[in-house]
Amino acid sequence: MYSKKTTTSRVPALSTDAQHGFYADWIFIALALLPAPIWTVIFWQIGTIDQLGVTTFVTLIVIYPIFEEIIFRGILQPCIAKKWTNTVFTLSVANLITSCIFTLLHLFTHPTLWALATFIPSLIFGYSQERHKTVLAPILLHISYNGGYFLIGATLFSQH
Repeated sequence: MYSKKTTTSRVPALSTDAQHGFYADWIFIALALLPAPIWTVIFWQIGTIDQLGVTTFVTLIVIYPIFEEIIFRGILQPCIAKKWTNTVFTLSVANLITSCIFTLLHLFTHPTLWALATFIPSLIFGYSQERHKTVLAPILLHISYNGGYFLIGATLFSQH
């Protein structure tokens, strides 16, 4: 009778097919909630992120992650995966290469230590894209992680 319509992109990583159900995956939920204790502690310490401004905060927390994940996990990682299909300690070589590039490019806009700190979250974003075959999963994780990242940054800047 009724069929559930799904949207499928020509690029598999951009599929919004409901069968992927990443939002119900306990690993995805755990990875999304991982930074939550950090945000809570920081929020209780400073109570606000006013020094960043609302527009800057929304750009850093929402807009940048969407664009970065479409480029890195939606386009670059699947292209690399077509050439290199092997894994290292359960991580794909495509994820490792994409994460290295992601981290290196952050060196242009972040202090060295902060840029290097993007490597582990980048691996998590790549893992979620490969596990769920949709770029929406790493976008949501990236938004979640950037929330904590910029709260930490706001706290550090407010203490100086």
